[in-house]
Amino acid sequence: MIQRICSGSLDGIDGFEVVVEVDAGRGLPSFQLVGLPSTAVRESRERVLSALRNSGLAWPKGRVVVNLTPADVEKRGPSVDLAIAVGVCGVTERAEPGARGDAVLLGELSLDGALRPVRGLLAIVTAAAATGRRLFVVPLGQAREAALVPEVTILAASTLADVVRWRAGRGCLETIVPASPAPCRREPSPSLLAFLAHAPARARRLAVLAAAGRHDLLLVGPPGSGKTQLSRVVGTLQPALAAPEALEVARIHGAAGLLSSPELDLRRPFRSPHHTATRAGLLGGGASLRPGEVTLAHHGILFLDELSEFSPGVLDALREPLEEGRIAVVRGAGVRFWPANVQLLAAMNPCRCGWHGSRRRECRCSERLRLAHRSRLSGPLLDRIDLFAELEEPEDPLRGDVIGDPGRIWELAVADAEAGHARLAGRSRARPTSLAEARRSLDASAAALLETAGASLGMTVRSSMRCAGVARTLAALGGRTRANRDDVVEALSFRREQLAVLA
Repeated sequence: MIQRICSGSLDGIDGFEVVVEVDAGRGLPSFQLVGLPSTAVRESRERVLSALRNSGLAWPKGRVVVNLTPADVEKRGPSVDLAIAVGVCGVTERAEPGARGDAVLLGELSLDGALRPVRGLLAIVTAAAATGRRLFVVPLGQAREAALVPEVTILAASTLADVVRWRAGRGCLETIVPASPAPCRREPSPSLLAFLAHAPARARRLAVLAAAGRHDLLLVGPPGSGKTQLSRVVGTLQPALAAPEALEVARIHGAAGLLSSPELDLRRPFRSPHHTATRAGLLGGGASLRPGEVTLAHHGILFLDELSEFSPGVLDALREPLEEGRIAVVRGAGVRFWPANVQLLAAMNPCRCGWHGSRRRECRCSERLRLAHRSRLSGPLLDRIDLFAELEEPEDPLRGDVIGDPGRIWELAVADAEAGHARLAGRSRARPTSLAEARRSLDASAAALLETAGASLGMTVRSSMRCAGVARTLAALGGRTRANRDDVVEALSFRREQLAVLA
């Protein structure tokens, strides 16, 4: 009698359903595993054999064949261990699973029969639930993670023997109730509060604008001007994730092995890769199909400090995710489209030595070096950034005057960012998708000003659309439905064409 057990495996950040078919027959004792198993799956033979023996369960005396379907897709990881062991036990005892045969069994086996967590469990459960599966048996340590998927029943098991008894109708497994999402708490560090207390009004305005509209931002300034601190303020001011967005983020991080808590986290991710990151590290891929930083920052922020130190080829690869909100990873026989709806925050020095335009130190770079420094950033990449700002270093960084109460300043910034984001609800990014839509968000005088200024500054259609998107966010912060002339003037002040360092 052939046993068929439902399980699952991981392909990059996406799960897929795997049906484990087990057949036992006459012949010399052997164990054949077919269906494109990876090395980790092929080694399951020894884990399953030891787990069955140490759990007091029988092993077939003859030839055992295990087939993993679909047969043309490689199976990675030990998530099918439990299904293989239960299937082998079923053909040995010739047990009829009854209604419980529809359950999806997931888990890695240790040699003593205990169930261990598997990477990407949330992605596998999500994919199986999309095909209509509703009953899952998972390791006890990951049961709360799997329960994040809505409209499914999660049963937690500790050992292989518990699952075998439950499937035979001789035992019970614990049903896990999903936990409510933890509230999104914006608790800035003391250093961020101190920075806000000393920051000029324009810097605070810029942080609220970038957070409310989720606009891409490039900050330029000498060392000590507050570029990194302002970027972290923008990250802390971000509005909370909606529950479906938080579940998608948890699925991606779980597939990468980075899920630290089984609770749904409503805070937006903040990823800050080092400037030595490779193309695969930033975009994803590799032999094991790991997600890159742009996918790990999905629905959140990708912060690139020392932007000019990144490889130009790596930076230019960001054009697709900034424009499309996804990344195409070509590996093997197919293409994977991974989500990459990120807000780009970047910081860089104005020149190689970092002191061009500084009031405290003299720049040592020649004009040729400054030109070479700027040329590391391509025009098409800069054209996709919404906001540009040049930060000046404080006159006396050790004795700056406090503008007001830091706590009160922070509360006002959070309130402004939330109100602006709420008025812009319904769009993942607060920018028009066409020139016609851009004009509809402006009144007549604002549209005329943008057209005139765009012609005089040499702005492209894309940069004009992004400038209109910034103006629309400014109008939302002011409680207006359409941007006026003043909004366009302020939006133009944040354009690259106005920044002498990048002009």
